[in-house]
Amino acid sequence: MVAIRMLRWLTLCLSFLDALAWGPAGHERLNDVAQRLLHGKHRDQIRTMMHSDVVNIANWESVMTKKYPETGVLHWHHQKPEWTCGQRDAQKTDHIRCDGHGAENGSLFCGLAFFFEHFADEMLLKEYPAPKTPIDTPRTIKVFAKVNVDDLGDETHRTKQRAAFYLRWLGTLLGDLHQPLHWLAEKNFGEEVKISFRGGDYTLLQFWEEYLPKQLPELPMISILDLEYKAQYHEWGHRSPPELFRQWGGEMSDKVCNEIYGPMYVNHGDGSRSIDSPFVLTEELFSKWLKLAELVIQEGGERLALVFLDIIEHRRHKAAKDEGRGLLPPLLDKIPAASVAATVGGAGTPYTVPAPAAEGGSSKSASSAAAQIRMLHGLHRARRKRAWRNLMTNFFIAAIVVPLLLFGLHAHSRSPGNILSFMQKNHLRLN
Repeated sequence: MVAIRMLRWLTLCLSFLDALAWGPAGHERLNDVAQRLLHGKHRDQIRTMMHSDVVNIANWESVMTKKYPETGVLHWHHQKPEWTCGQRDAQKTDHIRCDGHGAENGSLFCGLAFFFEHFADEMLLKEYPAPKTPIDTPRTIKVFAKVNVDDLGDETHRTKQRAAFYLRWLGTLLGDLHQPLHWLAEKNFGEEVKISFRGGDYTLLQFWEEYLPKQLPELPMISILDLEYKAQYHEWGHRSPPELFRQWGGEMSDKVCNEIYGPMYVNHGDGSRSIDSPFVLTEELFSKWLKLAELVIQEGGERLALVFLDIIEHRRHKAAKDEGRGLLPPLLDKIPAASVAATVGGAGTPYTVPAPAAEGGSSKSASSAAAQIRMLHGLHRARRKRAWRNLMTNFFIAAIVVPLLLFGLHAHSRSPGNILSFMQKNHLRLN
């Protein structure tokens, strides 16, 4: 009996090698949500950039980990020192930055910031409020030193595939961000915690990555997903994605401590706390975890769609800059606030930002919509202030450059091809 039990635990430990993040079922569900929220040309644009549909990269992590084992560290959050749930305000992530302490170079948060930076347009980033704590995005990721960035994992020889490679990594890591256990290194990210449920034995990590995603109900109808996504978008759209990565990481940190580990701990009379081994999971707690897994996976898919839309917008601005054209920053398309709509070009403009969700007629919905519109008006006013500031900067630059340019042209017209000689002659006359 003991031998059989040891063999069972050995099998579980070996299976962990293939379960490095959300399992294929979890990543596929999360990516499916994102793909459903990318409509029409936006879905086509991401497919073109990625050389794949979003849902078809669910196995990207396992493919890359088998080829390049050193990249496995990117799927987890690491900082120095590692935080624990027992620390005061441990779940707050305002301190996280890629400085080697708040987050290590080769960790989840810094990987996300690095891959997004590849697609970001510098001028468009200035339209977002500056983060209170700098991101310190790394210039390189050490574990990619020997990785072929043209390798899309399908044994096809290609060149210049860095964008597709990075976009696949970005999508996969954003899925990992929404697996709460990936934010807490304590107990080896849950691998050291043993669980017993319905006659089966699991590690906490395996239970969350492999078992729970397979028990989830069918995804909601696309109309419901769209409604929830649009209601959430305007809580996120006024901040840059790297800052959102930090905020979302804080949310997952809170969930792993209070909703996963919290109910598992037993308080002892001497003030200590511990988790039974194995921990016998009740049906009640299982039901709560199942709802939590459904929530974080759906939110992850919605947020992945948001980041993809933001990347499309950055790509538009980069292309416009290369062509010498200017583009208005994204604000809203077809929103009920006429003044803002008129400012950005009104209905029918090609912006990637969805309109606020129109929900029923409840006072809560009306209040939410009003809050969204106030926020959007505030963003518009901030952008107008930046526009005037930029105008004054350009005016002072022009006040210096234009006279110098006119003087140079005048000198050239008096002595074509020999401005220096002209200036020397005038100098001699003065003497």
